[in-house]
Amino acid sequence: MNPKLWIAGALVAGFGMLSFTQETPKATADTYGSLADTILAVKRTEANFVRSLLDGHHHAALSFHQRGNSERASAEMSLFANEGDNAIGGVRKRLLEGGHHHNADGESKGLYEAGYVIVTKKAKEQLLAASAAMRSAKTDAERNAAWTQFDAAAAPLLKAK
Repeated sequence: MNPKLWIAGALVAGFGMLSFTQETPKATADTYGSLADTILAVKRTEANFVRSLLDGHHHAALSFHQRGNSERASAEMSLFANEGDNAIGGVRKRLLEGGHHHNADGESKGLYEAGYVIVTKKAKEQLLAASAAMRSAKTDAERNAAWTQFDAAAAPLLKAK
């Protein structure tokens, strides 16, 4: 057989097997889609976790307030405003160091402190003011006013989106 004919035949056969459409294989795109679903589910889970943490601090603050323990109510209100205590802050720091910013866009716009998931800067300011008012309250009326201020700022944060 003539080598030139053999090479020409191989080239024609090779070109026949080539697809002239360029696309990512469906299985690869499907796998990436599943990965995106997982990443987004983890983000929703993080928001739900932080919301449940806030709910716990809210209930504890209410319980202390109802029992007349304004110091402990104030402390729980502060924990709500800060999305938890130092242990939670340590986890938040670790996530930030690993490159995870739940509200990256909100952080860049100045709406959230670095790593915060639910509590905005504005809400934190309102919540801490209510906590300070609770701590310094001398009368039941002042304590009730501080609670009303806190609850008004906290309620929208506890609602799932």
